[in-house]
Amino acid sequence: MLPSHVLTQVLAVQPVLDAVERDKAAPRAAFEHLLIGQAVTGTVKGQSKGLTLVSIEGQTVAMRLPHPVATGDTLKLNFAGHMPQPVFLLDTPETAQANAPQLSQTARMLSEIMQRVPERAPPTLTPLTPLLDRATTAPAELALALRTALVRSGLFYESHLANWAVGLDNLDGLMQEPQNRLVANKKVGTDAAPALASLLAATAQTDARSAGELADAKAANPMHTLLTQQLQVLESPQFVWRGELWPGQMLEWQVNQETDTPQEQAAPTASDAEMAWESRLKLTLPNLGTVTIDIKLDPQQAFSIRLAPEQTDARALLQQNQSRLIERFTTAGCTLHSVTVQNDGDA
Repeated sequence: MLPSHVLTQVLAVQPVLDAVERDKAAPRAAFEHLLIGQAVTGTVKGQSKGLTLVSIEGQTVAMRLPHPVATGDTLKLNFAGHMPQPVFLLDTPETAQANAPQLSQTARMLSEIMQRVPERAPPTLTPLTPLLDRATTAPAELALALRTALVRSGLFYESHLANWAVGLDNLDGLMQEPQNRLVANKKVGTDAAPALASLLAATAQTDARSAGELADAKAANPMHTLLTQQLQVLESPQFVWRGELWPGQMLEWQVNQETDTPQEQAAPTASDAEMAWESRLKLTLPNLGTVTIDIKLDPQQAFSIRLAPEQTDARALLQQNQSRLIERFTTAGCTLHSVTVQNDGDA
């Protein structure tokens, strides 16, 4: 259905009797050459029986215009077809303003948030509790903890919610994310789905609020920071996690999609298997001191690893055990492109 402001601008050629009937002879044939949407110009010739006589493409026709005009005025029209009389759409300043794209309240809110985000600043997650309750050297346990920290960070909640709706994600996992923390503290059972529905309804109500109201309430709303971080991830796929791996063991972990694509490579696609990713871990260990670990995964799923200790004597220790690292990667079925050990700050 067309909006009412558009319908008022639709002008159909109408019959004119008596003296002016000869001026509209066979208007359909006169406009057969026009294409739908083609812009034309009409000149007002006068008035007759409440209708306006307009000259278009050398043919005088009668129209009922939505506003008064004077003889000699120029009309901007767009040909709309034969129904069965020729039909034109009147182009007015009001029509252009009405047809201009309008941002919704939600879009204005998101725009206001993005204007406050520092340029290209990655979202930084700072959890209040350690990932693990005790120290461990088990790779599988560490990998699961890091994966959970990223997947259940809330940054990808809407995607996970869509997966849950079609059975590709589990409810227990969703309840671990920040958007559901209040619900997660309660009993999770058959009433969990209605709880999620209530959360969606609350989100819709929040979207309906103006950008100004949300800006004033952002300090009191813990979800405002998370929403900002989600927008940052969409703009530039990267994030930083900074907290305790286990009690007393600090970790800074950064993940980002590699943007410098070699000229000889094909253009990147949306497939995860064809993306290059970079991961950097920085932690301080009892014997090695502070170590930075750079891990790159190229589109061919091959790893390149760089170990950079701050302490010079730690370099020799890492080099002595480099073969053990390569062996573990091979055993795990991973393709290892290179492993290097350099002092921190070396190219």
